[in-house]
Amino acid sequence: MPNPFLIDPNEDTLRKMDKMFIPVRDDRFMYGLQQKEWSIEGVHSFISKLRISYDYTNKEYQRILRLKDTYNLDYPSDHKKYFSTVVELLSKMRCTLSSYKTIIDDFRKKAKRGKKSTKRAKAYDNSPLFTGPYSVDIFGWETYDKSVKDMMKELNDYLKLAGDCLDTCIDIIDEEKAIQSDPDLACPRYDNSFKRSVKANKKLIEVMDESNVRIDNDLVKAIENAEDVRQLIASLFHEINNTDFNYFCACKTISDARKMGLTDDELMAFGKENAEKAFRLRILLDHILELAEQRDDVIGWKNMLAGKFVMHVLFWCGWDGSKNETMLKCISTRCQGIIGVVQMGAVMTERRKLVNIENSEIKEQQNAFNQDMDAFVDSFLDENPLNSN
Repeated sequence: MPNPFLIDPNEDTLRKMDKMFIPVRDDRFMYGLQQKEWSIEGVHSFISKLRISYDYTNKEYQRILRLKDTYNLDYPSDHKKYFSTVVELLSKMRCTLSSYKTIIDDFRKKAKRGKKSTKRAKAYDNSPLFTGPYSVDIFGWETYDKSVKDMMKELNDYLKLAGDCLDTCIDIIDEEKAIQSDPDLACPRYDNSFKRSVKANKKLIEVMDESNVRIDNDLVKAIENAEDVRQLIASLFHEINNTDFNYFCACKTISDARKMGLTDDELMAFGKENAEKAFRLRILLDHILELAEQRDDVIGWKNMLAGKFVMHVLFWCGWDGSKNETMLKCISTRCQGIIGVVQMGAVMTERRKLVNIENSEIKEQQNAFNQDMDAFVDSFLDENPLNSN
């Protein structure tokens, strides 16, 4: 297969090519026909070649459309580990570009034997189908077989599809640039990717923290010392591969937790914005036996914290009701040596029972529980500051 990178793989080339993948006008097409002697067999052969190229290009177009839906969603990107976005996209158009060059070459006047050009051939900017002087065929379509007109239609169908490929590639690049220049677009992608990375790499974070590893990550330092963190985050969109981003997220989580006095689990469960709730949960759990003396719903089966009570505590902490054990782990860890805590299965069993209760009643019960927990915690605040370990 011919190498499509006989063209310069840069954005200017891509945009220039996009302007050339346009329908061919009748007069230029007929002028292109004059550049070589076409037989009816040659026309039919060319049409067959066009149809094969169209099928290949259509497959590449579908892949690029799928890529468009996902390429700019995640903050890190392995696509740019070795190549630029342009090269990545041109690679996915390999068959299209190779076919295009071969097809357009059929309409270019052949160089004389032995004469070599000092310039690299660029099918997209020196074809008589699109550029340069040309003469109008005074006889028009009258002198051509119907198959020739069919050939032009097949050619234009192919050019339109190839142009759609390039349009989509440019859309991807333009969206990427827009994200890199707009913190409002980049930061939500950063936050979402950060949360997914932390969730997927809990074990790594735990091992690093338990090993008391020294955080020495250049990106962590850059973000912590940046004058405009949001702008820095935007400018780094797609400039970090997944492996480096995952390590950064682990380092950043540990660093943030240490600075705020949170454990890694607490930071993952609550986030920096809800650190106060994590500290309030500590106070509640440190005095859980005193609370059990005041309430009969705290202790359940086998003298462990009751599943229903734990469920209400999780909701008090801002739980979304999903089977996410990070917040429950914060409770279990804090209660270690004081009282046992049920597993997530017992909590989810109580969660499912709520479907049999009216929403208004559920809300009323949880609000009453929240008020009781807040009052209980507030009674200890003077002796136990919020950032106490």
